[in-house]
Amino acid sequence: MIYIKSLNANLPVFQALSSEVRVDIIKLLSSTPGLNVKQISDILNIPMSTLSPHINKLKECGLITFHDIPASHGLQKLCYTSLDQIYIDFDVRSNTVPVYQAEIPIGNYSDFSVTPTCGLAASTSFLGRLDEPRYFAHPNRYQAGILWFTTGYVEYILPNLIPRQSRITKLSLSFEISSEAPKYNNQWPSDISFFLNGIPLGKWVSPGDFGDKPGELNPKWWYSFINQYGLLKKITIDENGTWIDSVQLSPMTIQDFALTDQSILRFRMTVFPNSDNPRGLTLYGRGFGNHDQHILLSIHYDSKEKLDSMLPVHPPLV
Repeated sequence: MIYIKSLNANLPVFQALSSEVRVDIIKLLSSTPGLNVKQISDILNIPMSTLSPHINKLKECGLITFHDIPASHGLQKLCYTSLDQIYIDFDVRSNTVPVYQAEIPIGNYSDFSVTPTCGLAASTSFLGRLDEPRYFAHPNRYQAGILWFTTGYVEYILPNLIPRQSRITKLSLSFEISSEAPKYNNQWPSDISFFLNGIPLGKWVSPGDFGDKPGELNPKWWYSFINQYGLLKKITIDENGTWIDSVQLSPMTIQDFALTDQSILRFRMTVFPNSDNPRGLTLYGRGFGNHDQHILLSIHYDSKEKLDSMLPVHPPLV
């Protein structure tokens, strides 16, 4: 997913999508990933000389990626789409409302309870033995760039460092996530539930544990036959409800939580063993998957000055 917060800063994406030819290329690669330029040329009946600039334009703005594979004569360059959706935030108020932002490493969880298959890995190696939940207490877990489990949960205490006497008006979390299958399975739906301070935010069904193509950021030692990348998802709690991307998860609003600068924020991701699809969870952090980030937190808040200005004004006593 591409999350567009600024329309002006993302003009190359809009320009790339303004061409019918480039849209046809994306549609083709979405249904048939891993084609080379010659195959795209033949299927769309577009000369190679005409096609190449369109391919390069899509590559420059991050809509497609290339992967080199061995061929009979050197390397062959295959094309893949690099996103499943584009999310455009038209909320211009976010440019004026104060925002606190932070990045939480995926290994910086405060509590966990997991079942195999499970494990963690950093950029250089696995952290402990695989499929042994006790290694989720590894002292180096903060270095993890990927973690996975079948059922259970991981919980994070989110930093809430907004100014004193402020009120939280909107909270967003962005992360790369997928299901967890033995090895990998692109068709592996999993019910993943989210909680804030013990209150259910809703359930999202992850479509699969993706391994059909290499993750762009995975270290060279990472095995090709296991999970490679996830989907970039964004959970938002605002005055209208709780959302994952643009789909409503639940009617829980930010007012229902009554969060202030003194609130402790506990965010939990859970796969229940008795759900319809208890097929695990994989979280990708920096150095793994397709998005070079851990868990990104944004907290919009009303400052004390704004809260003071909202108080009723009483005439002076005489």
